[in-house]
Parts: sequence; structure tokens; C-alpha cells
Amino acid sequence: VSPLLGGVEAQVKHFLYLMTLLAAMTPFGAMADPNIFQCHVVSDAYIKQDGSLDVVKNSPRVGQRFTVIKKTGEVIGDVMDSLKKPRIIGSGNDKNAYKLIWEQKSSSKNGVYIDYLNIDGSATEGKKPFGFFSGSMLLSGWCE
Repeated sequence: VSPLLGGVEAQVKHFLYLMTLLAAMTPFGAMADPNIFQCHVVSDAYIKQDGSLDVVKNSPRVGQRFTVIKKTGEVIGDVMDSLKKPRIIGSGNDKNAYKLIWEQKSSSKNGVYIDYLNIDGSATEGKKPFGFFSGSMLLSGWCE
């Protein structure tokens, strides 16, 4: 096997990576795949000290898109690229939400960070609302 080609396994992995990247960049509506959610952020807010929500004006996250691979929970897109090792806690259906969590250790000895994505599977229209919580940040939008 030529060292430039990297072997068949490397080529297959590269091909799958390129196909996943292409799927993440394909416009909504152009591709309806039951194995993925294609999501669009429409709101960015955070929880203030008094418990109320403060919507972030002119947020760079609003308008961003990401793709969720249902079987693995992997998320592709700028909004959540840094999150690794998702755990599916609800596989979702017409009556229940698709739910993911990410658990990351904090710098303190016993601390932990939990991020949570909820995609409402009971929505009857094509757009399913989602909520993504990370600390005091809340992103919301819709997925297809």
C-alpha cells in the first residue's frame, strides 16, 4: 500500500468525513434524511442573576446551523463543535423528545459541566423546536 494513499481504511474514513461535511452544509429542504436533524438557531439568551432571561441582541449564533446524527448524537456545526462524546438519553419519537447530554469535567476537583440538547419530537409540523442549555446560556430554534 502506498504511504500517500494511507490504505483503504483511511480512504473510507476520509470519504465518510467528506460526506458528513457535505450533508452538514447542504441547504435545508434539499435533503430530508431520517437519520439526521438539521437545525437552525433563532434565539440566543442567558439566565440573569435574578432568574429572568436576557435575549442577546445581534448574537453571532443566531442564524447558525448544525446537524445532529441521530444514531450517535454527534453534532456538526460551529455552534457546538467543541462538545465531544455526546450521550443520547432519549432517542425521540412522535411523543417524546430526542435528548443529548455532554458531560465535561471542570477545573475544580469535583466539578462537572453538563450541556443539554432537547429536540421536540412531538411537533406535528415539519419544524421541531429545540432548546440547547449550556450553563446559563440558552439557544433555541428548530430542526427538520
